[in-house]
Amino acid sequence: MHWPDTSNIFNQSPTMNPTPALLALALLITLSSVSAQTPDAAEKKKLEGTWVGGVKNPGGKGKSGSATMVSISELAIKNGTIVSCKDGKGVSLGNCKNVTLNPAAKTMDATGNTRNHTGVFQGIYRVSGDTLEWCASNPGKARPGDYYTVPQVQFHMVFQRKKP
Repeated sequence: MHWPDTSNIFNQSPTMNPTPALLALALLITLSSVSAQTPDAAEKKKLEGTWVGGVKNPGGKGKSGSATMVSISELAIKNGTIVSCKDGKGVSLGNCKNVTLNPAAKTMDATGNTRNHTGVFQGIYRVSGDTLEWCASNPGKARPGDYYTVPQVQFHMVFQRKKP
């Protein structure tokens, strides 16, 4: 059996130049890593900004009422972190160290503390235009399966994006 001579593989004629193939491979790898990051980045971008709204009151089994039981004058999200959350009087409702998003499952979990609770507030969310709905459970409680308030268990919050 005769093996081809590969000692001169990179000094081939211009028709056998490996550079275009290597460039195409590098581009493919780059594009695949960018597209893998795009959904999270796009979701974070949709959540960026300052939101105003509140916690909906309980409206009976499996639904929220139409009234707001706690006003939230500011929910500010920047770089995937809640940087400020204040009640209707401008008093801080607590601190969140970070927000974890899973865009495919539409989950948004906040880690931090409020006046009465510390830990992971598991939640679900949806954004439609300038409206953000977030239903989060208290630490130690199961993630909500739908958008409604159950006192001391889960809270359905509805926000409008604050215009600059």
